[in-house]
Amino acid sequence: MDDLDDELRKLFSDDRLDVHSTPISTESVVAGATRRRHRRTAVAGAFALVALVGAGTGVLQVSRMGQDDSIGALLTTSSSVATTTPPPVSVSTFTSTATVTVNAPTGSGPSGEETKSSGTNTPKSNGTSSPPATPEAQPGRYGTLALGMSEADAVATGSLVGAGTPADPDNKCKNYATKSNSVDDAVVISPERGIVRITLPEYAKTPKNVGKGSKVTEVKTAYANAVQTEVKTTVKMAASPPWSYVFESNGDTVTRVLMRLDANDCATV
Repeated sequence: MDDLDDELRKLFSDDRLDVHSTPISTESVVAGATRRRHRRTAVAGAFALVALVGAGTGVLQVSRMGQDDSIGALLTTSSSVATTTPPPVSVSTFTSTATVTVNAPTGSGPSGEETKSSGTNTPKSNGTSSPPATPEAQPGRYGTLALGMSEADAVATGSLVGAGTPADPDNKCKNYATKSNSVDDAVVISPERGIVRITLPEYAKTPKNVGKGSKVTEVKTAYANAVQTEVKTTVKMAASPPWSYVFESNGDTVTRVLMRLDANDCATV
């Protein structure tokens, strides 16, 4: 055991077995620490840069997704606005019927209920036609002779020709010719009414240009109050004394024009 110890001591005390370390300066230690710190800083910076890049990419993707969603929303809204049409306006027409009772009778119907008249009033016709046209105002005069003029006054005008001839079987009225109309009964005179009829010459016309040869239709057109009876068309005039035109015809054409006093007493007039 002692021998072993001695051998070990000799071995450890041998200078050849000593390990001689290379002298290290303070600058070398500091420089090495600085390099390690720079490497750690660079690694940390790289990791930070990677993290920032990753975060930026994520934000960019999120931003793009937000923009895409906004654009999609806008497009959807625009499309819906463009294709949406307003609903048609509904118009309702109401028809209301009102029943009005006017002067309802108080009588009872077959079932004992009061009967009421309907509110419909039916206009009643009074059976009268439109009034005739108003006669025209024109004096019953031709030349110097006038209806109602006495025989003495008519003779005094100088228009009568001859002494006069009987105009009726009773020899009551007289016929006279005139200077403008040579027929025997151009003028008929009553002893009580005076001149009751004047026959116009064939060439003569009324103030409305109606005379012998005119159509009956022309007479009716000229005089709104004309009344036709068989072969005579009578037109009353508003004058004093009252008188009428009498247009004798063959049913179509006027053959003679008379001026006749309405209140005459000669049978043949």
